[in-house]
Amino acid sequence: MLVFISDLHFVDETAGKHNIPTEAFRIFFQDIAGNVARYKKNKRDIQEIKIVFLGDIFDLLRTEEWFGYPVDERPWGNNENKIEAHAEDIFDTIIEKNRDTFNLLKNGLKDEFSFPVERIYIPGNHDRLCNKYPKLRKKVRAALGIAGSANMFDHSYQNTGYGVFARHGHEFDKFNYEGGLTYGYEDHMKVPIGDPITTELVARLPWQIMQHSTVKALPKKERDALERNFQEIENVRPFSATIEWLLYQVKNNITLKEAIEDSIDEAIKAFNKLSFVKKWYEHHDKWTDFLDEADKIQAALFLLEKFKIFSSEKIMPMIEKIKDYFSKDDLLEAAPKEYAHLDNRIRYIVYGHTHDPLQAPIRIVQDPSGTKEHVYLNTGTWRGRYYKTKEGLGFINWKNLTYTVFYTKEERDTDFPAYETWTGTLKSE
Repeated sequence: MLVFISDLHFVDETAGKHNIPTEAFRIFFQDIAGNVARYKKNKRDIQEIKIVFLGDIFDLLRTEEWFGYPVDERPWGNNENKIEAHAEDIFDTIIEKNRDTFNLLKNGLKDEFSFPVERIYIPGNHDRLCNKYPKLRKKVRAALGIAGSANMFDHSYQNTGYGVFARHGHEFDKFNYEGGLTYGYEDHMKVPIGDPITTELVARLPWQIMQHSTVKALPKKERDALERNFQEIENVRPFSATIEWLLYQVKNNITLKEAIEDSIDEAIKAFNKLSFVKKWYEHHDKWTDFLDEADKIQAALFLLEKFKIFSSEKIMPMIEKIKDYFSKDDLLEAAPKEYAHLDNRIRYIVYGHTHDPLQAPIRIVQDPSGTKEHVYLNTGTWRGRYYKTKEGLGFINWKNLTYTVFYTKEERDTDFPAYETWTGTLKSE
């Protein structure tokens, strides 16, 4: 049995209390254990359980801690020794904030399963630093209960017995992967623009608002509520609806309109002044491409800067145009191309990254061994999310939990490796 989960985004809680409760993992493991017991009762041959943590497990970017350090000591700076030390401190806080969950993982899940469970970790973009530094690699292994030393983690996973090839999937997101088509270690270590966007824009904006003198003068209860609302910004889906989310917050906090707009301006100006961002713009702003990646980001930031100038009625059509720039599912387009370099026993491509659970049929292949179905699956996320309403300017939130299970032919007594995928939804607030 091969199980995939991804995009858990454990955080240090400085940029929001968004960690998944331990009970969710306990229920998940109990469900898997129940499946194993049921299959064994039916004389099916389940001899192993492998759990793959498919990236963005530890979120070292969504934190306010980086703001306390000079820019050169942040992940897009050059002071590697300091960056490593700060990343270790953030990682340690993440573990402490999720102590019960990691104790459950580290202790071998002995209470849930009658035999050892192998845990496999594939880094994503938010935990890129976890694979960059030997000490962090050791800490990851200790936290997840993975045997081994400080060796580098693989960025993909293949198992022909289950017919699966998997990677986090950010490799096909031009804002979150800066490497080449070899997808090697050095490719994955290059800093993408998504890193400073997450920290210097998304995590910084709520922090910036809370520094404003008008906000500081509010009663504590109002300040806390305002901070919680803005800290949900990275949980807005689709991502392209982020600008509308900010408009929505301004509408709901009209007395703070000026303070919010001032804070947005300050965050954008600070972002654009970053040496890394300037160099990234220069490298990606191609005169031969009318709408390259640099143009898309600059267009979105331009709109944010014009909050004070344009009315909601004037800005909404421009927002719709910007949303079109970010609407394409690059991972869905990439999945069919993966098979060209894979073992012909691979049937299933598995990614995470998008936070959107998905099963998409790719093709049917006829070969001497029989008919094969190629399918792309996305493992979604366990994080709560806010969704733009179809009508009006509003957002509704709920939580999802997605996991995908693959079986060998022997485990399910089938002619091919089988799979099942489950997504649960909770609306409780």
